[in-house]
Amino acid sequence: MKGSLNERISMDKFPYSGIVLTHSYNAAVTDSASSATAYSTGFKTNNGALGLDQNLNELENLTETIDKFGFVSSLISTSEVTHATPAAFAAHVDLRWKTDIISSQMIDSRVATILGGGRYFFTPEEQGGKREDGRNLLDEIKESHIVLTEKNQLSEISSSLDKQVLGLFADEHLRDEDKKDNHDLEPSLAEMLQYSITRSDLLMNQGCEGFFIMAEGSQVDWAGHVNDFDYLIREMEDFDEAVDLALEIAKERQDTLVLVTSDHEVGGLLIEPANPIDNSLDDVKFSFNTAVGSGTHTGVPVPVYAYGPGSENFTGTLDNTDIYYAMLAALDLDDKKGSCLGR
Repeated sequence: MKGSLNERISMDKFPYSGIVLTHSYNAAVTDSASSATAYSTGFKTNNGALGLDQNLNELENLTETIDKFGFVSSLISTSEVTHATPAAFAAHVDLRWKTDIISSQMIDSRVATILGGGRYFFTPEEQGGKREDGRNLLDEIKESHIVLTEKNQLSEISSSLDKQVLGLFADEHLRDEDKKDNHDLEPSLAEMLQYSITRSDLLMNQGCEGFFIMAEGSQVDWAGHVNDFDYLIREMEDFDEAVDLALEIAKERQDTLVLVTSDHEVGGLLIEPANPIDNSLDDVKFSFNTAVGSGTHTGVPVPVYAYGPGSENFTGTLDNTDIYYAMLAALDLDDKKGSCLGR
């Protein structure tokens, strides 16, 4: 769709690639909570759980581990930031739907930069939000965080280095078709990624040892769920722009590992001959094979692409828990200097 049969998108340009198995502890077909927990902790868990093992014991996640060594972390999402994948890197809860707990744990975390949608999950119902506990987290964090609500605020970085940043650019997910009037205020994934990289570099200039960024093109998944090919193209283009930015920056610096992968496969997208009894032509049709009109996750392995130091460890067939250990192996974690936030 991007050009021709020989067209390449950004992730196709990575020198190393592998295949990742995605099953959870209790199911052949994972959900995003358990698969993201495998990436963030190196442990399998049950579907629906975040940052906990199969017995609901708390696991230390990657952002918590590297914080002890002076690294700074960012979580970026085009969904609500309380959604399963970003939440797995900051929260510990038995069910991914407990957004009151997840959002509270996210603001209490040591993650330096959190960007995406989801204002409703930080404000109470009586003030138009969706919190059932009555807390207004945006009021509670006025001293500890800088809250961003519009993408033009992403240009104001240097004044934010003494606090954590929470960017909430939509009430729920970004690019909500029912709220098109707000789209000009919402950043792309690449714009949020550029902000996080620049802010991380400035924090490194102040003494941080390095940085980790998890950037999720969340709605690629959602497009598969609703079997909407046009939606999928839009979200893949947004994601591809961010991947291209990450790859180009990594090529310039040569000290940064970039990984591109997925929590799981969804929808079972197929490219088939337009005429099922004649595959000699270029004409094709695109279809989803998990349901009619809606799709679900599958157990199909997903690809991983890698560039930079340690990228050779992301080849062959991997379990999703292997991704965590390969990321750790690429880091220099020799000296527990403690958190660099607030230095």
